Amino acid sequence: MNKRNKILISSSAKETIEQSAQLAKELNLGLEISRVPLYKEEKLTVQDTIEILKKDIEGFNNRITLHAMFSDVNVSSQDCLLRKFSQQRCHESYEIGKSLKADTILFHSGNKGTKHYGSIDSFKKNFTAFWKDFIKEFENSGIIAVIENVFETEPEFCLDLIEKTNSPNLKLALDTGHVNLYSHDTQITDWIKAYSNNLYHMHIHNNFRTNDDHSNLSNGTINYNEVFNTLNELNLEPSIVLEMFTEEDIRKSIDLMFKLNFLEP
Repeated sequence: MNKRNKILISSSAKETIEQSAQLAKELNLGLEISRVPLYKEEKLTVQDTIEILKKDIEGFNNRITLHAMFSDVNVSSQDCLLRKFSQQRCHESYEIGKSLKADTILFHSGNKGTKHYGSIDSFKKNFTAFWKDFIKEFENSGIIAVIENVFETEPEFCLDLIEKTNSPNLKLALDTGHVNLYSHDTQITDWIKAYSNNLYHMHIHNNFRTNDDHSNLSNGTINYNEVFNTLNELNLEPSIVLEMFTEEDIRKSIDLMFKLNFLEP
């Protein structure tokens, strides 16, 4: 049985972050802020972005998490300038999350699944070099950073990244829709078991294994009864974001969570 204060909705649920915050407040759920305006507006500063977002969530007192800027971000890029700018985006995301009092900040791994000679070793080396230093900011502030799977086809890849970094403030986020889309040989329940106590955060949604639809929990090939049962059996209580982009899909998903006895009314 998952506690209600562990459930959040995405700020992309409604047309504006302010509207999404109002919906989360109505549902008595938390809010994960995604797609911060900084990455689209060149003239905006980090402080501008913080002020805009603070205004958007004014009066919202439930839990806040932040989805860090992710578009084309790859802190492990072999291109030194792309690596530098990606790392800058991570630092900016941290400053935004800290100012908004987010307790968790989610980052994509940046892995594109390249398999040419030496690429995986190079990726992990660059990732670890950056995160061993960057994670110190999280340790000092008490914020948890989580790494989300996107194109990974097996759980060991992201597990290895956090084990190499070796910090209590770096954990894992499991995106069930991405597993369903890209990891056809490994079940979501297998990822949950592999992540075990490193599983701190989840994005849940559904699809039919052809597109990243972010549809409601009933609309796709993922069996959420199995997902929730596995979490309960392992006594895992990660925070869970209903990462779908319409109010209707969110409400349908909450109804399913009630029906499966995973969430109390």
